[in-house]
Amino acid sequence: MWKMLYFWKKEDKLTMIKRIVFSFTLLLVFAGCTRDDICPEETATTPLLQIQFKDITDRTQSKTVTAFRVLINDADTLEIYLGESDTLVGIPLNTLATLSSFQFITNSSDSTAVNTDIMTFQYSTADIYVNRACAFKTIYNDLEVDLEPESGDNNWIQDYTLLKTTIEDETDAHLTIFH
Repeated sequence: MWKMLYFWKKEDKLTMIKRIVFSFTLLLVFAGCTRDDICPEETATTPLLQIQFKDITDRTQSKTVTAFRVLINDADTLEIYLGESDTLVGIPLNTLATLSSFQFITNSSDSTAVNTDIMTFQYSTADIYVNRACAFKTIYNDLEVDLEPESGDNNWIQDYTLLKTTIEDETDAHLTIFH
């Protein structure tokens, strides 16, 4: 009988050691894991240039742009925005350069009435650390705008007002285009 009790105690110690080793191993596995590093949608990242469109005759009234398109003004003419009629749009500036040029096209669905104006934006950039999940965001400083004039005064963009020279967020418009 003593042999049975001794064997039972020995088995109990081995089981206890196995449980402790298993628990410790499990604890190490979970301690090594980190939470998913996904940038939440509400976190501010590199902002878009917010452009609002207003009526040239009544500068307080918003005015839609019919069949509006925005293309990057380069060899590829990459389309970055397409809308039916809009009064406020956001377009991305190039974070790797200090100049971005775009073709602003109105009446893009009507080949006889299509009108293209080219605007160039010059700026300096600064990268700001957001957090580990989102990394860095770029802000734009010293923004300047240039509208390329067309021959015969055919610009559909008749005037513009730069509202902010620093683009840090997308809460308000940065530029107003009058047409």
